[in-house]
Amino acid sequence: MSLLIEENTPQQPVDVTAENIVSEVIEASSEQAVIVQFWAPWCGPCKQLAPVLEKVCAKYKNVKLTKINIDDNQEIAAQMRVQSVPTVFGFVNGQPADGFAGAQPESAVTQFVEKLSEAAPGQADISGLLEAGATALAQNDANTAMQSYQQALSLSPESAEALAGFIKCLVAFGEHDEAQEVLDQLDEDMLKKSVIQDVMAALKVAIKGAEVVSETGDLESAVQSDPANLQARQDLAVALFASGRQSEAMYHLLESIKMDPSWQENAARTQLIEFFTALGQTHPDVIKARRKLSSYLFS
Repeated sequence: MSLLIEENTPQQPVDVTAENIVSEVIEASSEQAVIVQFWAPWCGPCKQLAPVLEKVCAKYKNVKLTKINIDDNQEIAAQMRVQSVPTVFGFVNGQPADGFAGAQPESAVTQFVEKLSEAAPGQADISGLLEAGATALAQNDANTAMQSYQQALSLSPESAEALAGFIKCLVAFGEHDEAQEVLDQLDEDMLKKSVIQDVMAALKVAIKGAEVVSETGDLESAVQSDPANLQARQDLAVALFASGRQSEAMYHLLESIKMDPSWQENAARTQLIEFFTALGQTHPDVIKARRKLSSYLFS
């Protein structure tokens, strides 16, 4: 059953006080995720965040939104160690599961609420399957990764991370048309999710790489014979990335940037950023490459 609501009328938060916090938050969080926003009438950032929370929470059937006025409920704020407003907590099964302080952009709020929705009571815990899939993909074992992501999707069909992993496996298999068909079936909200944006970038790079992957050997020879042949380096990087040799691919682009950072209107840097997006910003190779890129650009 889908957890997303088609009609996104802003969800009106429930006012919580010391009299009803047990029923409205603690007990309620045993049936659905409960978000508590600590606010104050004089707080400008609270007024910015509130409509964003209401809009995002309206998309999820298993997320309940509440609010607590800290001026009227100082004891609750003290117990939760709220030091500033707005502060937001997410409760699952009677316990705080996540939180943040300060006004946040809609994209960050969406990630926060989506994470709580997936952790809500009654939802399958697919974190182990997602981790196994990501590990297998990092080791270029697309078959094992596909099994993990398919299992995750069978348990949680609405999981953007499981869906993104599934599509990445299709890309790894070279099934680009099939990957695009899956993306074409997604709704606008799903397409906006960061993990789906990443996999769209991965597909774009893979399609580009498929055009030159057969020339990898010739391109490697061209670079070896003439290290300053930046066009050959650019094409080789794309071919290597499409072949699963991401670290080598980024190395060649970094070498190109080191030699001539503005070549072809920053073409190497632009391609490198595409690689970063395709792999995800937390990928170990991306973190290393970003450090080197910064050292080259700002040295």
